[in-house]
Amino acid sequence: MRCLFLALVALMFTANVAVARDVMPQIDTTRTVYYDPIDYNAVRHNLEAASRKSFLQRAVSALTQPLAQRENLHITSHVGIAYSQEVNLAFTAAVTARYKLGKSVPMLSWASLSGMVSVNGFFRLQLSGTNYFGSGKDKLQYDLGGGSLPIRFWGLGYDAADSNPRTEYTRRDFNSTFRYLHQFTRNLWFGAGVNLRYGKGDKFGVNGEEYLSSGSQRVRSAFTSGISLSGIFDTRDNAHTTTRGFYLSLMGEVRPKVLGNFDKTLWHIVAQADYFQPLWRGGVMAVDLYGDLWSSATPWFYWPSVGGSERMRGYYLGRYTDRKMVTAQVELRQTVYGPIGVCVWGGAGSIFDSHKNFDASKILPNAGVGLRFAVAGQTALRIDYGFGRHSQGLIINVNEAF
Repeated sequence: MRCLFLALVALMFTANVAVARDVMPQIDTTRTVYYDPIDYNAVRHNLEAASRKSFLQRAVSALTQPLAQRENLHITSHVGIAYSQEVNLAFTAAVTARYKLGKSVPMLSWASLSGMVSVNGFFRLQLSGTNYFGSGKDKLQYDLGGGSLPIRFWGLGYDAADSNPRTEYTRRDFNSTFRYLHQFTRNLWFGAGVNLRYGKGDKFGVNGEEYLSSGSQRVRSAFTSGISLSGIFDTRDNAHTTTRGFYLSLMGEVRPKVLGNFDKTLWHIVAQADYFQPLWRGGVMAVDLYGDLWSSATPWFYWPSVGGSERMRGYYLGRYTDRKMVTAQVELRQTVYGPIGVCVWGGAGSIFDSHKNFDASKILPNAGVGLRFAVAGQTALRIDYGFGRHSQGLIINVNEAF
């Protein structure tokens, strides 16, 4: 009986051990995981490498850092690239100073020295600025520049541009303007100015001389001086990236023959009317009307031309050239995301030698699309592609066209 009892106890003990083995988790004793202590030096090195600026970032930062920064003086430098049909790929550099002429002057004056050189031989040097005086109601604007541009040439007038084979010449010029303005009301300015201008056509290609003769032009160079009166009405909220307001400008100028080496007295009128209206969130409509009118005796290298980076974009500047030019354009600007925006525009323009010979059938159409990149709310890069009659082209520049 005792043997039977001992056998039963042994059987129960064996069963309990088996059940406990099934319930307990299995431990893998063949693999042991070790954790190294944190290498803080390696972590610090990786963080510094991740935050270190690239060579391009360091170069851009160095070029855009203020050259001088004091209470009443701030000097900066900028470099960049530009592109158009006329100058091809160009490299630009500028130094700009913002300053106050006195502690009592509320407005900041500015001066900018810039240069541009392109791969096709174009170069230009420009000095411009505005000085405010007194309580800020008086200002002196100045703009001096000169350079040389190898440019295509089809002749003078609408018909020549449409039918003549293309040739080339080199355009050389120097232009300096000084204008003093007084603010009579919050938005209205009146003033007077002087202008000195030199122009020359040189190195004509095949048929170039013949094109000038057929346009009754024999002058190759001229120097003239002008005296002007001007008025400006300006309610824009921003002069560079406008979203609301009006800008109206009218300038009348006379260039007496006794103030130059040209044997004729010249007359010149420039008129501009701009309107800006917000449409919806991020959308702005901009309208620009412009006229540039010279008297009949004006030498051909002073004549206005359709095209360029501001009006009638996409036309080759200098193809359609005459004594008088009027243009109109409507542009829709839309912010898409953050600093990125787009635009579309449509417009028209015309050149003619006198008001009597204006021909509506010779109005030139214009349209295009563009991309914008803004910095601090201001357009810092503008890429436009414009279309016109017998012409289309890419433009890379800064600021809005108007």
